[in-house]
Amino acid sequence: MKSSKNWEKVVGRVYDNVEAALWAALLAFVIYFVVFIIPKMPEVRAQNERARVQEIAAENALYCEKFGMKVATEKHKQCLLDLGEFRTKVEKRIYDDQSVF
Repeated sequence: MKSSKNWEKVVGRVYDNVEAALWAALLAFVIYFVVFIIPKMPEVRAQNERARVQEIAAENALYCEKFGMKVATEKHKQCLLDLGEFRTKVEKRIYDDQSVF
């Protein structure tokens, strides 16, 4: 019976130590997140947005060239403007449809 009580004490101490370690790890992660991750989020978001805009511009140029319009011509420029306007309308429709729910 005495060894059973000792075993319970050991297991209880181990449990308490593991719980304290897990809480300490959580606290450390929260501090790390607040100090290092959150301040960089706007910069990362802006960087992703720039990359997205560049991809869309390259894609629009590709389609205009595919439609037979040579680069740096007036038709090519107008095509880029029209495609940009079309994309904006489509994205707005998608956004409006999603915001209804």
